Amino acid sequence: MREDRATGELSAARRDLAAAEAALEARRRDLAVYEETKEARRDRIYDAIMGRAVSREQIDLANAGVARIDEEGALKVDNVARAESERKKREEATDAARRNLALATKNRMKIDEHKNIWIAADAAEQEHRAEGELEDFIVRKLEI
Repeated sequence: MREDRATGELSAARRDLAAAEAALEARRRDLAVYEETKEARRDRIYDAIMGRAVSREQIDLANAGVARIDEEGALKVDNVARAESERKKREEATDAARRNLALATKNRMKIDEHKNIWIAADAAEQEHRAEGELEDFIVRKLEI
């Protein structure tokens, strides 16, 4: 029963690890897309105001747009770090489940071995009793 439970826990841990790895890969792809497009996005903002007469308010809006792009990059880097942390946690949980399964299997093997020893000892005891009964029967028959 413990071995079956440990097997189920290991399967669940492996599924969770696979999901965490998929999430990490998705976060890395998002970051890569951001890295590829951030300069072009900044350039579009600057191109909108370069060479034109603009108000201070428009310059502030452009700077805020660039700041949002930078904040987005920081968030994407943070998302990758969190996904890596989650994957590491899931990997540790998978290793713990694997160790628990190995321990449960080892314990079951010990129980099976002891059970076989007990069965052999019981069989030997029953055989000894049967021989004793047979001797009693033979001795009593000779006495009669």
